[in-house]
Amino acid sequence: MNIYIYPKSRSLRVLWTLEEIGATYESIKVDLLSPASGVKSPHPYRKVPFLTDGNVSLSETMAICIYICEQHPGTSLYPENSAEKAAVNSWISFALTDLESPVWNLLKQRVLTPENLRSTDLMNYFGNEASKVLTQIQFNPDYAWIAGDNFTLADIFISHTLLWAKACGLEIDREVDSYILRAMSRPALLRAQERNNR
Repeated sequence: MNIYIYPKSRSLRVLWTLEEIGATYESIKVDLLSPASGVKSPHPYRKVPFLTDGNVSLSETMAICIYICEQHPGTSLYPENSAEKAAVNSWISFALTDLESPVWNLLKQRVLTPENLRSTDLMNYFGNEASKVLTQIQFNPDYAWIAGDNFTLADIFISHTLLWAKACGLEIDREVDSYILRAMSRPALLRAQERNNR
């Protein structure tokens, strides 16, 4: 299984998934910023992450992570029980739509857009939208993690996006901040970060 990656990108979520499962894989760093680079992603638009596994080629982070989990059944990262899986899928969907959309757009304005091209109006808009969504994250006091007692794919997607929100300077309440710190302290993430940011 080969994973094409780029530092400080969504490819971290894929590597984190692989490390949590303990899967065997090869990570291939591509140079997204150099059109002349000898190492390119097989994705038609050169995007990462991208997975190749025998005859299977996959783009899109969620699809790749679910594929990896389904190739390694029996792990708690993506449960087989329908009700538990539905809860995980619900939180992943929330992470990729409601939460990530305003946070990613704010991050692009604050970090990736040159200072002279940044829009105060856009930053205010996306900041307000992201702040509203952050108030919608409610933890069930009976659960150890976001979707239940086990750490799952939902936690990978939610906590990684919350880390972006924190990097944007958005106000994070104590409970959410504690959740982020617990997720970011997992040994599998630390291994994934080391591999992704080489």
